[in-house]
Amino acid sequence: MEELLRNCFIQGNVAQAIEIMKSIPQMREIANSYIELYENEQYLKYDIPDELEAVLLCYQKYYRDVFYSLIPDNQAEGSLLSRLRETLGLEEGDEEVLVNHMQSLFEKHGYHVLFGKTQGHYGPYVWKETIPTTYCVELPQAVQEYTVNILRGFVSRSWMDYLTFGMYGTKGWASDNGVICCIEKEYDFESEAFLVNFLKHEAQHVLDLKNYPGISATDLEYRAKLVELIYSQNPDLLQKFVSEAMEDRNCDSHAMAACRIKKEMGDLVSLPVSVIQAKAKELLNESSVEMGNKEKTGV
Repeated sequence: MEELLRNCFIQGNVAQAIEIMKSIPQMREIANSYIELYENEQYLKYDIPDELEAVLLCYQKYYRDVFYSLIPDNQAEGSLLSRLRETLGLEEGDEEVLVNHMQSLFEKHGYHVLFGKTQGHYGPYVWKETIPTTYCVELPQAVQEYTVNILRGFVSRSWMDYLTFGMYGTKGWASDNGVICCIEKEYDFESEAFLVNFLKHEAQHVLDLKNYPGISATDLEYRAKLVELIYSQNPDLLQKFVSEAMEDRNCDSHAMAACRIKKEMGDLVSLPVSVIQAKAKELLNESSVEMGNKEKTGV
Protein backbone atom coordinates (compact mmCIF):
# COMPACT_ATOMS: atom_id res chain seq x y z
CA MET A 1 0.00 0.00 0.00
CA GLU A 2 2.89 2.37 0.77
CA GLU A 3 4.26 1.80 -2.74
CA LEU A 4 0.83 2.52 -4.25
CA LEU A 5 0.63 5.80 -2.34
CA ARG A 6 4.18 6.73 -3.31
CA ASN A 7 3.33 6.17 -6.97
CA CYS A 8 0.25 8.41 -6.62
CA PHE A 9 2.45 11.23 -5.34
CA ILE A 10 5.14 10.66 -7.99
CA GLN A 11 2.41 10.85 -10.63
CA GLY A 12 1.00 13.98 -8.98
CA ASN A 13 -2.48 12.69 -8.16
CA VAL A 14 -3.31 13.84 -4.64
CA ALA A 15 -7.06 13.21 -4.96
CA GLN A 16 -6.41 9.52 -5.63
CA ALA A 17 -3.96 9.34 -2.73
CA ILE A 18 -6.58 10.83 -0.40
CA GLU A 19 -9.12 8.20 -1.44
CA ILE A 20 -6.61 5.43 -0.73
CA MET A 21 -5.79 6.86 2.71
CA LYS A 22 -9.49 7.19 3.56
CA SER A 23 -9.87 3.44 3.06
CA ILE A 24 -7.07 2.57 5.52
CA PRO A 25 -8.13 2.90 9.19
CA GLN A 26 -4.62 3.71 10.48
CA MET A 27 -4.26 6.50 7.91
CA ARG A 28 -7.51 8.33 8.56
CA GLU A 29 -5.82 10.99 10.66
CA ILE A 30 -3.36 11.93 7.92
CA ALA A 31 -6.20 11.68 5.38
CA ASN A 32 -7.99 14.36 7.40
CA SER A 33 -4.88 16.55 7.19
CA TYR A 34 -4.98 16.25 3.39
CA ILE A 35 -8.70 17.04 3.34
CA GLU A 36 -8.07 20.19 5.41
CA LEU A 37 -5.25 21.27 3.12
CA TYR A 38 -6.65 20.44 -0.31
CA GLU A 39 -10.43 20.30 0.04
CA ASN A 40 -10.86 23.01 2.69
CA GLU A 41 -7.87 25.10 1.57
CA GLN A 42 -6.46 25.46 5.10
CA TYR A 43 -2.93 26.16 3.88
CA LEU A 44 0.24 25.51 5.89
CA LYS A 45 1.76 28.28 8.00
CA TYR A 46 5.54 28.79 8.16
CA ASP A 47 7.59 30.43 10.90
CA ILE A 48 8.97 33.11 8.59
CA PRO A 49 8.31 36.82 7.95
CA ASP A 50 4.87 37.62 6.54
CA GLU A 51 6.15 38.84 3.16
CA LEU A 52 7.95 35.51 2.64
CA GLU A 53 4.89 33.58 3.86
CA ALA A 54 2.82 35.34 1.20
CA VAL A 55 5.19 34.13 -1.54
CA LEU A 56 5.02 30.52 -0.32
CA LEU A 57 1.22 30.76 -0.20
CA CYS A 58 1.27 31.42 -3.96
CA TYR A 59 3.14 28.15 -4.42
CA GLN A 60 0.75 26.28 -2.10
CA LYS A 61 -2.17 27.38 -4.26
CA TYR A 62 -0.24 26.29 -7.34
CA TYR A 63 0.30 22.83 -5.82
CA ARG A 64 -3.45 22.55 -5.21
CA ASP A 65 -4.20 23.61 -8.79
CA VAL A 66 -1.80 21.10 -10.33
CA PHE A 67 -1.92 18.07 -8.05
CA TYR A 68 -5.44 18.15 -6.62
CA SER A 69 -7.62 20.05 -9.09
CA LEU A 70 -5.53 18.65 -12.00
CA ILE A 71 -5.59 21.98 -13.84
CA PRO A 72 -3.42 21.81 -17.00
CA ASP A 73 0.21 22.76 -16.34
CA ASN A 74 0.33 25.85 -18.56
CA GLN A 75 -2.84 27.26 -16.99
CA ALA A 76 -1.64 26.56 -13.43
CA GLU A 77 1.75 28.09 -14.18
CA GLY A 78 0.13 31.21 -15.58
CA SER A 79 -1.96 31.56 -12.42
CA LEU A 80 1.14 31.10 -10.25
CA LEU A 81 3.05 33.86 -12.03
CA SER A 82 0.04 36.18 -11.83
CA ARG A 83 -0.33 35.56 -8.09
CA LEU A 84 3.38 36.18 -7.54
CA ARG A 85 3.26 39.49 -9.44
CA GLU A 86 0.29 40.62 -7.37
CA THR A 87 1.89 39.50 -4.10
CA LEU A 88 5.18 41.22 -4.91
CA GLY A 89 3.47 44.38 -6.14
CA LEU A 90 4.82 44.07 -9.68
CA GLU A 91 2.53 45.23 -12.46
CA GLU A 92 4.52 43.33 -15.06
CA GLY A 93 7.61 41.18 -15.44
CA ASP A 94 8.56 37.81 -16.83
CA GLU A 95 9.66 34.81 -14.80
CA GLU A 96 13.27 36.00 -14.58
CA VAL A 97 12.19 39.34 -13.14
CA LEU A 98 10.02 37.57 -10.55
CA VAL A 99 12.81 35.18 -9.54
CA ASN A 100 15.32 38.00 -9.13
CA HIS A 101 12.87 39.94 -7.00
CA MET A 102 12.07 36.93 -4.79
CA GLN A 103 15.76 36.03 -4.50
CA SER A 104 16.55 39.46 -3.10
CA LEU A 105 13.54 39.35 -0.78
CA PHE A 106 14.45 36.01 0.81
CA GLU A 107 18.15 36.82 1.04
CA LYS A 108 17.31 40.09 2.79
CA HIS A 109 15.82 38.00 5.59
CA GLY A 110 18.82 35.65 5.75
CA TYR A 111 17.51 32.72 3.70
CA HIS A 112 19.09 30.80 0.85
CA VAL A 113 16.68 30.07 -2.02
CA LEU A 114 16.48 28.13 -5.26
CA PHE A 115 13.59 28.69 -7.65
CA GLY A 116 12.61 26.97 -10.89
CA LYS A 117 11.24 23.51 -11.69
CA THR A 118 11.89 20.04 -10.26
CA GLN A 119 10.85 17.20 -12.57
CA GLY A 120 8.54 19.46 -14.56
CA HIS A 121 6.84 21.42 -11.76
CA TYR A 122 7.58 24.67 -9.94
CA GLY A 123 8.53 24.66 -6.29
CA PRO A 124 11.01 26.71 -4.24
CA TYR A 125 13.75 25.44 -1.95
CA VAL A 126 14.23 27.70 1.06
CA TRP A 127 16.80 27.03 3.79
CA LYS A 128 18.94 28.74 6.44
CA GLU A 129 22.49 27.33 6.41
CA THR A 130 24.99 26.19 3.75
CA ILE A 131 28.11 24.34 4.98
CA PRO A 132 30.79 23.52 2.32
CA THR A 133 32.42 20.06 2.77
CA THR A 134 34.97 18.32 0.52
CA TYR A 135 34.78 14.63 -0.50
CA CYS A 136 37.02 12.55 -2.76
CA VAL A 137 34.60 10.52 -4.91
CA GLU A 138 35.52 7.37 -6.82
CA LEU A 139 33.62 6.96 -10.09
CA PRO A 140 33.93 4.27 -12.77
CA GLN A 141 35.92 6.55 -15.08
CA ALA A 142 37.55 9.07 -12.70
CA VAL A 143 38.48 9.90 -9.12
CA GLN A 144 38.00 13.55 -8.25
CA GLU A 145 37.49 15.88 -5.33
CA TYR A 146 34.03 17.41 -5.07
CA THR A 147 32.80 20.11 -2.79
CA VAL A 148 29.45 19.31 -1.26
CA ASN A 149 27.29 21.99 0.28
CA ILE A 150 25.50 20.54 3.30
CA LEU A 151 22.17 22.36 3.60
CA ARG A 152 20.20 22.63 6.84
CA GLY A 153 17.25 24.52 8.30
CA PHE A 154 14.74 23.96 5.48
CA VAL A 155 11.48 25.88 5.27
CA SER A 156 10.41 24.61 1.82
CA ARG A 157 11.70 21.64 -0.19
CA SER A 158 9.63 21.91 -3.40
CA TRP A 159 6.49 20.07 -4.40
CA MET A 160 7.14 16.40 -3.54
CA ASP A 161 8.07 17.23 0.05
CA TYR A 162 4.95 19.38 0.29
CA LEU A 163 2.64 16.75 -1.19
CA THR A 164 3.85 14.06 1.20
CA PHE A 165 4.24 16.12 4.40
CA GLY A 166 7.97 15.45 4.32
CA MET A 167 7.83 11.68 3.65
CA TYR A 168 9.44 12.02 0.22
CA GLY A 169 11.32 14.76 -1.56
CA THR A 170 14.49 15.92 -3.21
CA LYS A 171 17.57 14.95 -1.21
CA GLY A 172 20.07 17.06 -3.11
CA TRP A 173 21.22 18.32 -6.48
CA ALA A 174 24.21 19.52 -8.49
CA SER A 175 24.19 23.30 -8.84
CA ASP A 176 25.03 25.15 -12.05
CA ASN A 177 28.59 25.83 -10.85
CA GLY A 178 29.22 22.11 -10.26
CA VAL A 179 28.90 22.13 -6.47
CA ILE A 180 26.84 19.27 -5.06
CA CYS A 181 24.15 20.28 -2.58
CA CYS A 182 22.96 17.80 0.04
CA ILE A 183 20.01 18.20 2.40
CA GLU A 184 21.49 17.26 5.77
CA LYS A 185 18.44 15.76 7.48
CA GLU A 186 17.96 13.23 4.68
CA TYR A 187 21.25 11.36 5.13
CA ASP A 188 23.34 9.13 7.31
CA PHE A 189 26.67 10.29 5.92
CA GLU A 190 28.22 6.83 6.29
CA SER A 191 25.39 5.03 4.53
CA GLU A 192 25.11 3.77 0.96
CA ALA A 193 22.17 6.12 0.52
CA PHE A 194 24.60 9.03 0.87
CA LEU A 195 27.88 7.61 -0.47
CA VAL A 196 26.32 5.93 -3.54
CA ASN A 197 22.74 7.04 -4.19
CA PHE A 198 23.50 10.68 -3.58
CA LEU A 199 27.21 11.40 -3.78
CA LYS A 200 28.22 9.17 -6.68
CA HIS A 201 24.99 9.97 -8.55
CA GLU A 202 25.47 13.71 -8.28
CA ALA A 203 29.25 13.54 -8.82
CA GLN A 204 28.61 11.65 -12.07
CA HIS A 205 26.34 14.51 -13.14
CA VAL A 206 29.14 17.00 -12.57
CA LEU A 207 31.66 14.86 -14.44
CA ASP A 208 29.31 14.30 -17.39
CA LEU A 209 28.42 17.98 -17.64
CA LYS A 210 32.13 18.73 -17.86
CA ASN A 211 32.95 15.97 -20.37
CA TYR A 212 29.78 16.25 -22.47
CA PRO A 213 28.52 19.87 -22.38
CA GLY A 214 25.66 19.07 -24.75
CA ILE A 215 24.35 16.07 -22.79
CA SER A 216 20.57 15.78 -22.48
CA ALA A 217 18.83 15.63 -19.10
CA THR A 218 17.69 12.07 -19.80
CA ASP A 219 21.21 10.87 -20.67
CA LEU A 220 22.49 12.63 -17.57
CA GLU A 221 20.06 10.76 -15.31
CA TYR A 222 20.51 7.47 -17.15
CA ARG A 223 24.27 7.49 -16.64
CA ALA A 224 24.02 8.50 -12.97
CA LYS A 225 21.54 5.69 -12.29
CA LEU A 226 23.92 3.22 -13.93
CA VAL A 227 26.69 4.44 -11.61
CA GLU A 228 24.43 3.79 -8.63
CA LEU A 229 23.83 0.24 -9.88
CA ILE A 230 27.57 -0.32 -10.37
CA TYR A 231 28.40 0.49 -6.74
CA SER A 232 25.22 -0.43 -4.87
CA GLN A 233 24.90 -3.59 -2.79
CA ASN A 234 21.14 -3.08 -2.52
CA PRO A 235 19.36 -5.92 -4.38
CA ASP A 236 16.18 -3.83 -4.66
CA LEU A 237 17.68 -0.77 -6.35
CA LEU A 238 17.12 -2.01 -9.91
CA GLN A 239 13.51 -2.85 -9.10
CA LYS A 240 13.09 0.69 -7.73
CA PHE A 241 14.33 2.17 -11.00
CA VAL A 242 12.09 -0.14 -13.03
CA SER A 243 9.05 0.94 -10.97
CA GLU A 244 9.84 4.61 -11.72
CA ALA A 245 9.61 4.08 -15.49
CA MET A 246 6.69 6.05 -16.97
CA GLU A 247 6.67 6.35 -20.75
CA ASP A 248 4.03 9.11 -20.76
CA ARG A 249 6.20 11.47 -18.67
CA ASN A 250 8.30 12.92 -21.49
CA CYS A 251 9.16 16.03 -19.46
CA ASP A 252 10.55 13.95 -16.57
CA SER A 253 14.18 13.00 -17.21
CA HIS A 254 14.19 10.60 -14.25
CA ALA A 255 11.19 8.69 -15.60
CA MET A 256 12.66 8.59 -19.12
CA ALA A 257 16.03 7.34 -17.82
CA ALA A 258 14.20 4.71 -15.79
CA CYS A 259 12.37 3.61 -18.96
CA ARG A 260 15.69 2.97 -20.67
CA ILE A 261 17.02 1.04 -17.68
CA LYS A 262 13.82 -1.01 -17.56
CA LYS A 263 14.20 -1.86 -21.26
CA GLU A 264 17.87 -2.79 -20.98
CA MET A 265 17.98 -4.35 -17.51
CA GLY A 266 14.42 -5.12 -16.44
CA ASP A 267 14.93 -8.86 -16.87
CA LEU A 268 17.77 -8.82 -14.30
CA VAL A 269 15.77 -7.68 -11.24
CA SER A 270 15.81 -11.10 -9.56
CA LEU A 271 19.45 -11.89 -10.35
CA PRO A 272 22.45 -11.44 -7.99
CA VAL A 273 23.81 -7.94 -7.41
CA SER A 274 27.10 -8.90 -9.08
CA VAL A 275 25.26 -9.61 -12.35
CA ILE A 276 23.44 -6.28 -12.17
CA GLN A 277 26.69 -4.44 -11.44
CA ALA A 278 28.46 -6.03 -14.40
CA LYS A 279 25.62 -5.18 -16.79
CA ALA A 280 25.44 -1.60 -15.52
CA LYS A 281 29.19 -1.18 -16.06
CA GLU A 282 28.86 -2.55 -19.61
CA LEU A 283 26.01 -0.15 -20.38
CA LEU A 284 27.90 2.83 -18.94
CA ASN A 285 30.90 2.06 -21.16
CA GLU A 286 28.59 1.80 -24.19
CA SER A 287 26.96 5.09 -23.20
CA SER A 288 30.36 6.78 -22.95
CA VAL A 289 31.15 5.76 -26.53
CA GLU A 290 27.71 6.97 -27.58
CA MET A 291 28.18 10.32 -25.79
CA GLY A 292 31.63 10.77 -27.31
CA ASN A 293 30.21 10.23 -30.80
CA LYS A 294 27.43 12.74 -30.12
CA GLU A 295 29.97 15.34 -29.03
CA LYS A 296 32.02 14.80 -32.18
CA THR A 297 29.06 14.99 -34.57
CA GLY A 298 27.17 17.66 -32.60
CA VAL A 299 24.01 15.53 -32.64
